Amino acid sequence: MRVFHTPSSKFKTVTIRVYLHAPLRADMVTWTALVPHVLARGTRALPTLGDLARRCEELYGASLGAGVAKIGESQSLYVGVDAVEDRFLPEAARAVAGSVGLLRELLLEPARDAGGLLRGDVVAQEKENLAHRIQALINDKIRYAGMRLIEEMYRGEPFGLHAYGRLEDLPQVDAAAVTARYEDLIAHAPADVFAVGGDPALGDELAAAFGHLGGAGAIPAPAPGQAPAEVRRVTETQPVDQGKLNLGYRTPVTLGSPRHGAMMMYSGILGGFPHSKLFRNVREKASLAYYASSRYESLKGLLLVAAGIEPERRDEALRIIEQQVEDMAAGRISREEFDQTRSGLRNRLRSAEDSPGAMIDVAAEESMVGAPRTLEERLAAIDAVTDADVAAVARDVRLDTVYFLTSPQDGSGGSAPHGRGVEGASA
Repeated sequence: MRVFHTPSSKFKTVTIRVYLHAPLRADMVTWTALVPHVLARGTRALPTLGDLARRCEELYGASLGAGVAKIGESQSLYVGVDAVEDRFLPEAARAVAGSVGLLRELLLEPARDAGGLLRGDVVAQEKENLAHRIQALINDKIRYAGMRLIEEMYRGEPFGLHAYGRLEDLPQVDAAAVTARYEDLIAHAPADVFAVGGDPALGDELAAAFGHLGGAGAIPAPAPGQAPAEVRRVTETQPVDQGKLNLGYRTPVTLGSPRHGAMMMYSGILGGFPHSKLFRNVREKASLAYYASSRYESLKGLLLVAAGIEPERRDEALRIIEQQVEDMAAGRISREEFDQTRSGLRNRLRSAEDSPGAMIDVAAEESMVGAPRTLEERLAAIDAVTDADVAAVARDVRLDTVYFLTSPQDGSGGSAPHGRGVEGASA
């Protein structure tokens, strides 16, 4: 169990999240996804949402949260709390300590039925809620296309699974299975506690409250993998008005690599900002796309390109996208593109420091490869990147999969919709 605490007087609240990390596994992914939401429904002493709400009111408006995310190869569930800093409260108030205690109860003393299982009615309700969350992702065709790309790109690999799990698993889920999964996680899963705000003593308080957490299980080490000998090409038809063209590239550069800053610059120049090559050349100059962008999944060494296009212009859009990638590998990057991207990345890193939740998200990702860096260290890594560094990482980018979601009327054919839940996306 590790504690990562950033003391700060910048915020009026303290934000705390406790993570349990589990390897992504097809036979456990849906059960794990349910656990945090069931835990957030009540404790032994506060068994209902009404009881929890009253306790939060007593703690001067503390708020609780729970969820699950895919961080590299890990399915990481969390419960969290936001509490008002004690310095803004009456002298005798101990809202932060009370909130830490409440968080500990949620995680370690959940509400159970007379047989010792997590409550069956709560599990049933959260199964329905999870089904709605998965269905909402499927209905959002931009996100769905990104998920399907990763599912195809990592078919048969853990990374191809979505943190929310799969619809087809839900009929098999019951209170006994979720309870067993919860107890296994508490006993064996590595644990991390992240906190932003409060004074330095809070770190010791969190270590005391959660120090017995953290099993012997290892956090999975993400690996980039190899691109196939031939590019995978998948076309799927659904009743959509706008085609979704998504490309997945592999790179050996991951978070923790000395070249990570250069890869961030690469993605930013290619498609991370309005001044980027994809936005200017695919969307503005050629008028081919409603949107065109790139995103770098640094823990996996995955570069994602996404564009919304008229279905009949797929080949043209693909040609222009591939030309931008070739230009990057050839070092055809203007000084304006380079400088604006560095400035944009610096602003993006600084803006994350304005949100405790965003700070924890960044720290949780970096903790997978070591201790989280400071803002100054992240900025320095970007400032150190040269034109030659970007050209060097560009030459290591390899196209793996092209996925196209289009309407049946497009006439391009392709695989039928899977329609079996969500497998494969970054959370």
